[in-house]
Order: sequence, then structure tokens, then C-alpha cells
Amino acid sequence: MARRHEFTEDLYRVLGVARDADLAEIRRVGRQRQRAAHPDLGGSADEFVRVRIAVEVLTDEGMRAEHDAWLAAREGNQRRGPRIRRQPVPRTTPAKREREATPAPAPAPTESKPPERIPTPDTDVRKMAWFRTAWPATPTLWPARTAKLPELRPGELAAVIAHVVVLLGATLALALPMSPARLTAPDLINEQPGSLVWPVPVVYCLLGVTWLTLRLRVRRPGLARTLLLTLMPLAIVSALVVCAIGLVSLIATLGHTDSVTLFLQSLCYAATAVTMFIASVKLKHRAKLAERERLLVKLAEEALPGESSLTRVWGQPGQTVLGGVGLYPGVNPMRAILAQREVGQALEQLARMPGVRIVHGLDAPGRASGSVPHAVIAGRRIALIDAQLVAPGRYAIDRKGRMTRDGVLFPTTATEFPHAVERYHELFGEGVQLRGWITVLAEREGELTVDNALTWERVRLATCQSMLREVGDWLAAEGEQVDRLLVRDLLRHRL
Repeated sequence: MARRHEFTEDLYRVLGVARDADLAEIRRVGRQRQRAAHPDLGGSADEFVRVRIAVEVLTDEGMRAEHDAWLAAREGNQRRGPRIRRQPVPRTTPAKREREATPAPAPAPTESKPPERIPTPDTDVRKMAWFRTAWPATPTLWPARTAKLPELRPGELAAVIAHVVVLLGATLALALPMSPARLTAPDLINEQPGSLVWPVPVVYCLLGVTWLTLRLRVRRPGLARTLLLTLMPLAIVSALVVCAIGLVSLIATLGHTDSVTLFLQSLCYAATAVTMFIASVKLKHRAKLAERERLLVKLAEEALPGESSLTRVWGQPGQTVLGGVGLYPGVNPMRAILAQREVGQALEQLARMPGVRIVHGLDAPGRASGSVPHAVIAGRRIALIDAQLVAPGRYAIDRKGRMTRDGVLFPTTATEFPHAVERYHELFGEGVQLRGWITVLAEREGELTVDNALTWERVRLATCQSMLREVGDWLAAEGEQVDRLLVRDLLRHRL
């Protein structure tokens, strides 16, 4: 069966890992390389795409096997005897393995019983900056639905123009009757110039235009290579043969005009060969970029097709709690459902930004149980959001990272959330910007405030109103973009 994917280079060499490297090493090195290559961190888009493709392919068992087969075919590695097959590596992350080996944390103090109803939080976003921004109707997908050809650089454009001018000029010089370089068939019987052989240069020109079109559109590389290996040697041989005939004619006839015609023909052949070679070399890098882009688009379409990438919300707030999963020990399920539903409904207002995607109910990596209730993603920014139903008061964080209420230590499982955020940061690496918010909602009437004088490294306390403002303003920087591969990676952690 033919391979489904085509590769342009050794992806192990791109990452700088051995061919027998395991998934943990590939992901670790991939995160480091993506950070170094990310355009926002001083890298280049070309290098970032190379690294991203390498990580995507080598962390997928099926595509890695295809890539290894492609490498073996390219290197002509014909092994005798039975081939030793790589044992499939379990598709688990180091965080999941650690979670399986880590014992469950001790149950936290059971929270109070849920109220029959809770006050509706203030979620008016009409005066917030991100809400008042004029957003486009549709987002920008990356990778796009269809691969776009790279623009021609000045050197490439100059090489293409030079080849077109020489090819057309040589064709006219050889095909027109009044041209001094006209191509004729010799009449050996009467020793006279024969009739004009105009179809030959015209056919050569059409084949040359076909080759150039295939190279510019980066299509049918096999056919383009065949045309190149046929036309360029033909032009070189013709130039040498005609030049030799011209020299013999010049010596034999002592300056006959036919020698001038032959030399001009030789010059036409040589010029087309030289410009074809230069254009081929100049367009080689562009062809590799186009092939990478097409491979990246194909990977994105297989992982998250264009129709799925337009989905705005995955899951329902509190759905995982109703299913009996996603709770830390000691958490009252109904309190969690009330909080998650209120916060989940408020988050839907962020969908005003076309690139925003909302995922409800994520696994908390590295923990025996528990979950991240909500995740909002735009471009390469991920906001993880926890929802807690608490009594009115002033909430803050002490110097030991513990939550307090009105200055008194407040035991709560919410302190597990920053650890989940850090685990996700380790999973996605520095190429992705990731932050978390613990959203507190009042279980009864009363003043509820938060103090962020001290915070965790990536997590802040927030009321529902301040969470919408902070998350919206932070995501607005990439509010028009959808990274389909990143959305796919996040959806893999849904409960």
C-alpha cells in the first residue's frame, strides 16, 4: 500500500534526536526546539514549521513508521533477514505515567452543602475593551484549509523571468525564417540548406514551459524532474554538437555565413540550459517550503478537519461532574456543578472573538483525580479556568501559596488548580502561552472581593467579572486566530 504522507527531510535530524528515541525524549526536545524557533520568541516561521512537523510526525506511531520507511527507501537501506520491528511505545505522557504511579492525595475537608440558589454574578462585558473591538466574522485558521504557495523571492523571480525570456527568445530565433539562427534540416544530396525545422524549437519551448509551470506550482515533482533531466542535457549536447559543427564549417569554408548561423544556434541552446539550471536551483528551496506546508495542512485536516475547527464550544459546563468524574476528593458535586455552570455561561461571551474556542472538562495531568473545569483558547494562548463556590469575603493568597478568607487560612481544593496549570505548561512548552484563573462565586448575598497582591506564578484569583475582563484582554492579542493543531492537542485531554 502506498504511503499516505510525503516527507522532505530526516525529521530525526531536524529535532536532533536518535532514531530510537522514545516519545518522552521527542516531546521534551520538541518543546525546547519549538520555543527556540517560535517567531514571537526570536525564531523564524520556516524553522518553527519544520520543528512542528517533526513533532507531529514522530509522536504519532503510524506516521513515524511511514517516515522510517521513507528514510530507509531514500537511503537505499536493504536489510537482509527478518526486519526487527520497533515495539510500539505506549502513547502516554510522562505526566500521565507519574499520575498512575502517584497515590491519591488525602481527602480535603468536605465543603458545606450547596445552597438552593446562588446570586447571579455580574457578567456585564459591554464596556470591556475586547468586547468593543470590531472583530471579523471568520477567524484565520492555522494551518489553513488549503496550502498556500510561498511568494517568489527577488532572486527566484529574477531567475524565472530570465529563463522565460531566453526560452521564448531562443524559440523565435530558431523558428522564424528571417532569423540568422534559424534551424534548418540540411539537404545532404544537393549540399544546400534544407527546409525550416520550426516545430522542433516550438515543441522544446512547450516542454520547457510545462516544466517551469510544474516547478512554480510545486506539482508533479516526478514529471518535473523527468523534464529537467531530459531538456537540460538535450540543450547542452545540442549546444556542443552545433558549436563543433560550426567550428569545422568555419575552418573548412574560411568564414562561410553558415558558421555564424551555427554559432548563434549553439548560443541559444546553451542559454536555455544555463537559465534552466539557475531557475531549478533557485526554486528548490521554495518547493521544499510548499511541500512542508502541504504536509502540515494534511496533518491538520486529519487531526481536526476544517468543519470541526469552526466548532466554538466542546462539552457542557459541569457535564463531567454529572458523569461522576473530574472531582477532587472532598468536593461537593452539586456545589461544583453550580459554580461551573455559572462560569461556563459567562465564558460564552468570549466567543465574540472569532478565534476563541471553549473546552469544558479537562483532565488534570499528574493527579490521581480532579479536573480543569474550563479552558479557553485563542491562537497559541490558553486560559485555564477553575470555578469555586465560596462564602462572601475577601480572598487572597499567603506567602506559602495557600488561600485565605478575610486573612484566615481557608482550606480548599482550589489550591490543587495551580499544580494542574503547571502540568499543562510542562506539556505544551514555552511555545504556548498559558495562564490560569481561579474564579470565586458567592454562595449567598454579600460582598465578594479578591486580592492579588500575592499570586501564583501563572494563576490569579478573580471574581466572575474580573475574570472575563482579564481573560478577554489577554486573549484579544490572538483573538482572530485558531491553531488547529493546538486545539487538537487540548481536546485530547478532555474527560
